[in-house]
Amino acid sequence: MQRIDPEIIGITREDIQEVFEKTLREFKESKTRIIFLDASYLYNFHLDDFDYIRKLNLLMRRQPLLVREWHKILERWFNDQTVRDNKGYSIKPIQISRTFDRVVNEGLEAIAQCIVGQGEFSFPFRGIGEGVTPLALPSDKTLVDEVDRMNVFTSVEGGVVTRDGSTIYSIGNHGKSVASASITECGMFSDELPANDIMFEHSIFETPVVHVQNADSVGSTTVIYMCSS
Repeated sequence: MQRIDPEIIGITREDIQEVFEKTLREFKESKTRIIFLDASYLYNFHLDDFDYIRKLNLLMRRQPLLVREWHKILERWFNDQTVRDNKGYSIKPIQISRTFDRVVNEGLEAIAQCIVGQGEFSFPFRGIGEGVTPLALPSDKTLVDEVDRMNVFTSVEGGVVTRDGSTIYSIGNHGKSVASASITECGMFSDELPANDIMFEHSIFETPVVHVQNADSVGSTTVIYMCSS
């Protein structure tokens, strides 16, 4: 099967190249460089639509390559388009926000351990929070103000962490009973308990998504592109 790279609408190949070149200049003494670019999405849905989203995300546990289609749907939603399935059912989130952010040092160290045969970590947990901070830092180890954390493989609301080649996808839906919050951040973690975890990725959103308990459902997705130069 031919691999199809995810498309990000509203950011050009030149924009991504500029990010890469800026990062590479910071590591100009290195001959071999691996860098990460991640896009994260934060969104919420009417409860009438949530069952459709839940079924789609649960299906991705059995058919991981559906994450490509999910990413295309997220991009269409972000560009204010309604998505219709092959039966004509249309769906659109109440709010959706996108950001490009950071794989943190803890996550990079865990990858390095895997490369040298010392790896023992996976990152099946997704967290959302309402912290107020201007940006994510390489030194981050927690969300600024965590609201909820879920296991994407065991949550009945649906989710998955998988890969397509070297591109990593982490997707999770949080339950409607999550406390009302103005969600501004999400992250990937190795453990359910903050005291035991390693943080892999942290995203801060300029535009928050407002979640109302038992009135809507909130979720997030992170797509991580791993590139070498």
